[in-house]
Amino acid sequence: MEEIFVKEWFSKQLKLVFHVYPQAKNVEIEVIDLKHPVLEQYMYVIKNKWSTRIGTSAYSCTHDDLRGNHWEAFLICKENGVLFELWKKNEEVIAYEVYK
Repeated sequence: MEEIFVKEWFSKQLKLVFHVYPQAKNVEIEVIDLKHPVLEQYMYVIKNKWSTRIGTSAYSCTHDDLRGNHWEAFLICKENGVLFELWKKNEEVIAYEVYK
């Protein structure tokens, strides 16, 4: 999964779901371990959805908006898309989604 796709996914979801409009230069992205502590907390949700091997990579994306809110998303990806996303606003989990 390319980092450009992940950055675009994060920005698109932030706009569509939360009505926050980041500029690409204000979005930070980091490759993280699939065993990252935040992801480990939600791994049971993912494992209940699939019996096959899950994601191949994981990312953390962050953005600080003009209102002072800190947005963060953790994404688990596979070769052709996103499997799981977890959203935090100001360190509080506000949403997650599991995709097929």
